Amino acid sequence: MEKYLLIVVAYLLGSIPFSYLFGKFFKGIDIRKHGSGNLGGTNAFRVLGKPIGFAVSILDVLKSGIFVFLLLYTSVLDGFDLFHPLIYGFVSVLGHVYPVWFRFKGGKGVATSAGLLLAYNPVLALALTFIFFTTEFLTRYVSVSSTVAMVSGVMFATVLHFTYQADWYLLIISFLSCCIVVYAHRANYRRLRLGTENRVKIFDKWDIWLDRKLNK
Repeated sequence: MEKYLLIVVAYLLGSIPFSYLFGKFFKGIDIRKHGSGNLGGTNAFRVLGKPIGFAVSILDVLKSGIFVFLLLYTSVLDGFDLFHPLIYGFVSVLGHVYPVWFRFKGGKGVATSAGLLLAYNPVLALALTFIFFTTEFLTRYVSVSSTVAMVSGVMFATVLHFTYQADWYLLIISFLSCCIVVYAHRANYRRLRLGTENRVKIFDKWDIWLDRKLNK
């Protein structure tokens, strides 16, 4: 019974809309009516500013990784008949992407997918984080870097499963998370084809500095 109850708790935890709550509390706005209208961290950065954007992203990471961390590294839930830790983390991702509070229209699942992986396999999570930011720097598109990182995660999980240590849960959850993230970015892919996708502006100062150096 407990394992099913915790599934519900994991979903509700994942569905907490931090970007919406912070937007209302600190800015007095509904983030769904600004920017891309998305409840994820990227839109929070764009609409609410860097401090709130960072806070939202960190909390989105934590809400999917908390159960994974508790089950793997603490004795808080010892003695209960529970599912594999990654299942609870994945349910939190579902709650984030499909929150019941907003007609199942939430974020895109990148930060929450990173959260469950960070708690389960920190080395792999850090490798994918490096891939994410490197791709973002090269392309200036969050949608592209998110997709590349998620697909890389599936590839790494596959290699680890068949060459190092069999882990069907990691392989399957990585694949399902990738599918959800890719599906959630379908509008971004359309904008990429049309050339209207928003570019990341955080590297603008770097570009200006580099341009000055190269043109001296």
